[in-house]
Amino acid sequence: MKKRRIQSPSSIITYKQCPRRYYYKYIVGLPESVSIHLVRGKIAHEVLEHFFDIDTKQINMKNYELTLKASLQELLLKSWQKYSKQLNQLGLTPDQLKFYFEETMMMLFNWLDHFISKIKSFDSLSFQEIFNKLIPLREQHFISKELGVQGFIDSIEHHDDEIHIMDYKTSSHFDLNDDYKLQLGIYALLYQRKHKRTPHKAGIYFLRYKPKHINVDKELLNYAQMEIDSIHINTHSTNIIDYPKNESGLCKYSSGQCDFYDFCFKNKNHQ
Repeated sequence: MKKRRIQSPSSIITYKQCPRRYYYKYIVGLPESVSIHLVRGKIAHEVLEHFFDIDTKQINMKNYELTLKASLQELLLKSWQKYSKQLNQLGLTPDQLKFYFEETMMMLFNWLDHFISKIKSFDSLSFQEIFNKLIPLREQHFISKELGVQGFIDSIEHHDDEIHIMDYKTSSHFDLNDDYKLQLGIYALLYQRKHKRTPHKAGIYFLRYKPKHINVDKELLNYAQMEIDSIHINTHSTNIIDYPKNESGLCKYSSGQCDFYDFCFKNKNHQ
């Protein structure tokens, strides 16, 4: 029996959007272009991952707001410099790069406002005690050979007896749409399979807006399981004809086009 591919939320969502794009990306392995949104997303994720590693010895309940803000700024500057080569290859002007840097800073400050509200909800504890209680498990890799799927969970939080799994998004869309729900459902299923315990909630930190959560219930888990089963059934083949084009607004749009647009619409051999 042919070994099935290990899928991910991204690959499953790609297939649902357009099987032909899935074929080019995951079967053929054609590269996709790098955008400012992709690089900026990596930077924001890295900053939030390392935020919880800051030295808190000199932080107290009187100075923590300004100190955390300064620490976040420092982390962003460090990560932005780390990715400077990729950023400079995007063909953006200095003013455009400045805009995206400042926009990313505002997103991170917005996240920090929500984090500070959590700190303020505690009574009679030192800053260090509160901070340590709020440190999540970060960037956890889950893989299930049984399910044939893997994923990286940005943040796993413990709220009293509850477990919340969270993802960070720099997207301008603030709705928990079906794609986001599928991603969260797969993460919840992976967590359940590994720890034999179902998370209580799953959600997204929309960094431009606010966090949103959904309950992890049987309906969500069954939805994730169904989509995982479906993609394994539909991706055994390596023949392009088994991956039809799904023409939609994702092919060509106001700010660009799919990386594989020319393969689909200008290459007559790829129908």
